[in-house]
Amino acid sequence: MPMTDDIRAVVELYRQNLRGCQTENQVNWVHIAFDNHLAPAELRGLAAALAADPPDSLGRRWSAAAVASLPVNRVRPVEFRRIGIHDGLSVYTAGAGRARDKTLVIGFSGRAQRMMVPTAALLDCFNPALYDVVILRDPARLMFVRGIPGLGGTFFEILSNLGRHVDLPAYRNVIPLGTSAGGLPAILAAQALDLATGICVSGQEFGVFVECAASAGVSEEPFRQLLAARSGRPRRLVLACAADNDKDRAATEDLAARVPARVVTVRNCATHGVLGHLARQKRLPAFLAKMLDQSLEGGWPVVRNTAFVRALPVSAFRDVRVDAADLTPFPHAGTATAASRRMDDGNGSG
Repeated sequence: MPMTDDIRAVVELYRQNLRGCQTENQVNWVHIAFDNHLAPAELRGLAAALAADPPDSLGRRWSAAAVASLPVNRVRPVEFRRIGIHDGLSVYTAGAGRARDKTLVIGFSGRAQRMMVPTAALLDCFNPALYDVVILRDPARLMFVRGIPGLGGTFFEILSNLGRHVDLPAYRNVIPLGTSAGGLPAILAAQALDLATGICVSGQEFGVFVECAASAGVSEEPFRQLLAARSGRPRRLVLACAADNDKDRAATEDLAARVPARVVTVRNCATHGVLGHLARQKRLPAFLAKMLDQSLEGGWPVVRNTAFVRALPVSAFRDVRVDAADLTPFPHAGTATAASRRMDDGNGSG
């Protein structure tokens, strides 16, 4: 594939990070950091560049395996480009088509700063001509109650200030999708923004959210009231989890008792990382289409989002050059500590 300036910047940043690695463990953490940010086209471009490395190089093997595991794994007429606003917010858009014909997915990541799968694998499920995707990451790992540095100091400021970067009411549909520690925040976002749909996958129970709020010195009451609110439009809330994971089923049942929602269990699955499980079985696109209740490739009826009562700033998609700004050089000093902060509960699949 052609080496564009964007791909060249990613390759150089990857080489820069690897030059500071002294152990295989450090190399693996560089790969995790890139997994958390790269769009499919960036991943393919990096893999093409690394294909010239020795066959046994870790980077060549990692990138080739990552490309091979993409759920759809085909080059599309238009591709997602990454706009790195800052470390806690990335916007992925092809910059093609009209927002009124597209769906915006707002991803609330888990504690591993990803949506249970590498970001390229998630994005690869969506047609970039018909979807834009925002990924929110919570560096404090407190279920977004302390906000995101640079975007807002509270959960509600995140939602309010997101409009500085994405023109939410311009889209035909806006769907929050959260995994693990981001699952409940996605449901809260659907309630707060009066959206028609909200999706939680392997979400944590409200008691865990209360503990996060308490540790951050934030009152739980606004969130409790938000879950209990029944005003606004009829809402389609979906709570999904592994059928054979008792802890996650209990958490899902706890949430279902607090908010009217459809509960979906994934059969023959015992892992917390449901999306990873489905990706390995080549079932992730079909599952996401079911959760969103619309095709990922197109052909859905037009349902305009009219939930927003005030105009928000124009989208920042125009005239923004995609670069590697949100892939800062990986910290090699104290790698074990840095690594532990990046892992999700137990399995790093959040």
